[in-house]
Amino acid sequence: MPNALEKRAYRHIDIHVVREVAEYLMITNLETTTLEVKDALRFAGYIAYQADVSHIMDVIAKRSPSWQYACNGVFRQYTFKQYFDFQLTPQVPKYSLN
Repeated sequence: MPNALEKRAYRHIDIHVVREVAEYLMITNLETTTLEVKDALRFAGYIAYQADVSHIMDVIAKRSPSWQYACNGVFRQYTFKQYFDFQLTPQVPKYSLN
């Protein structure tokens, strides 16, 4: 029987696990922050530091065309880009936010 004081085996984060958790949170909540991702990773048993998660998410956002973020001066909010460029038939104009 394991001892309650026994050390847990923590795992180190990498770009794949950070992306998976961040995308899950973006789908679930429509947006996420590095703090939410870090907390979710720690809850799942990973060793996650805010600076590392922030750096990895910045790399993912720059590499992935489907990610975008907005910085409000304090933290970044990551979301998926929304595409509204669709047209049913050539006679019907495309949808526009204007």
